[in-house]
Amino acid sequence: MSVGNVSFIKDFVIVGFPGLQPHYYGLVSALLFFVYVFTLVGNALFFMLFVTTKSLQKPVYYFIINLVVCDVLFSTTTLPFDLTFC
Repeated sequence: MSVGNVSFIKDFVIVGFPGLQPHYYGLVSALLFFVYVFTLVGNALFFMLFVTTKSLQKPVYYFIINLVVCDVLFSTTTLPFDLTFC
């Protein structure tokens, strides 16, 4: 009887930016923070435009508003974790 995969993993480390010098952590964190803020502001503007304009409330635009909500939720759950690894 043959044995399948017998490899052993000792460590598994996820690093946000491998090889990044510590004095750049603040710069990268600020950049990611501004990307996050611009993402939220842009999606909020589109969402408010969709809510206030009756001509945009058609099935095609419901799909787009679904993408807006997914973008906000994804960036809210992903970018803060990227900032913690900086």
